[in-house]
This record gives sequence, C-alpha cells and structure tokens, in this order.
Amino acid sequence: MKATNAREERARANALQAQIDELNAALAVANAEADRLKERVEALSAEVVRAERQAAGAEARAGRAEAATAGERSRADVLRDRVDGLQQDLLASQAVASELMAGRALMGMHARELAIAQHDTLAAQQAAAELRQADNARKARGLLTRLKAAWRGE
Repeated sequence: MKATNAREERARANALQAQIDELNAALAVANAEADRLKERVEALSAEVVRAERQAAGAEARAGRAEAATAGERSRADVLRDRVDGLQQDLLASQAVASELMAGRALMGMHARELAIAQHDTLAAQQAAAELRQADNARKARGLLTRLKAAWRGE
C-alpha cells in the first residue's frame, strides 16, 4: 500500500506541479498582459496630458479670439456712431445747401426784377427828358403860335 500511496502521491504531486506550471504560465501571460496594459495606460496618460495642453491652448486662443472679437465689435460700434454723426452732419449740410440754393434763386429773381426796374427807370428818365424837351420846344414857339396850332388840332 505504501507503494500505491507513494505512486498516488507522486501522481498527485505531478498533477499539482502541472497545475502550478500552468498557473505560472498563465501568471506570466497575465503579467505580460498587465505590463502591456500598464504601458498602454502610460501612453494614454501621456495622450491625455497632451490633449489637456492642447485644450488649454485652444481655450487660451478662444479667449484671445473672443477678446479680439469684442474689440472689433467695440471699434465697429465707434465707427457706427461716427457714421451716424457724419450722416446727421450731412443732412444738416444738405439743409443749409438747400437754403442757400433757395436764397440764390431768390437773389437771381431779385436781380432780374432790379434789372427790369433799372430799365424801366432809365426809360422813364428818357421819356421825362423827351417830354421836357418837347415842352421847352413848345414854350419856345411862343403863345400865339401855340394857340394857332391848338386851333388847328396839331
């Protein structure tokens, strides 16, 4: 019995050694897989760090872009205000120009009326001078000659 027991124990020891060898092989595979996964985790961690830096850089650029956009909006508002002011100045200038044009037209009309009045005055002065000459000539003919001419209807 001893021999059978020894054989059984040997067989059990061999079986246990085989299991231990299988488990050691599985452990080696698991350790290799753990090492590979650890390297992958480290690589992913490095990628996360790079991604975080890139995100921080993108956030900083976005902040600068927003600040630049706000500055451009502010400058655009200032320019719009200037344009509005210039448009109001233009409207006021156009109103003044219209008034000046109306005044110029009125002055032209007055100048024409003045020229007509001067012409009429000159014509009246000439007519008055002719009438004075005719009256002087009539008076120079004498009273008797004038009465005769009046009798005849001249």
